[in-house]
Amino acid sequence: MKLFSGTNRTDYQDILRAIGHYVDQQQFSNVRVLETEEGIILQGTSVSRERRGEMKAETYLLTAEDLESLLREAYARRGKKL
Repeated sequence: MKLFSGTNRTDYQDILRAIGHYVDQQQFSNVRVLETEEGIILQGTSVSRERRGEMKAETYLLTAEDLESLLREAYARRGKKL
């Protein structure tokens, strides 16, 4: 994945924690996380607000920029610098 190209280590633990926080905020269930060259594909189901409790599937592509933003927010919550 482009986020980690050129680095000697990856921060998968931090990335997964940040994605997990996002998943919790969105109240997703049945979550799937896939790594691609373009970023991370995140799929999950959530309760539809428009259709009174009906479940709806959602898919997002989290690009390197999105992941960096999620990491910055996560580090800010923990008081750590990126």
